[in-house]
Amino acid sequence: MKNSTNVSARFGSAREATAAVDWFRNQRTDPSAIAVAVAAPGEAARPTRAGDNRRTDLAWFVSVDLTIAPVARRIAIETMKREGGKIVERAPGAEAPAT
Repeated sequence: MKNSTNVSARFGSAREATAAVDWFRNQRTDPSAIAVAVAAPGEAARPTRAGDNRRTDLAWFVSVDLTIAPVARRIAIETMKREGGKIVERAPGAEAPAT
């Protein structure tokens, strides 16, 4: 993970994941550099869809492509943690762009 061009984290709520996405967007990160996916217990991760923000059973994954984002890896990791995320090796299903 140390040499990866992505930083990914798992969040327990939509609010936490949204805070992370908002922080990166406020740094002028291109939306194509940010990916968001959700996973229900026992199910594969998938792109977000309407109504997911009201579900409490979902795990939220945010991934940032550091080849596009204008932030250093250390800052990306610190931000994910500060917003409530737990860094993961790779966010499942994170190929879906954030909206």
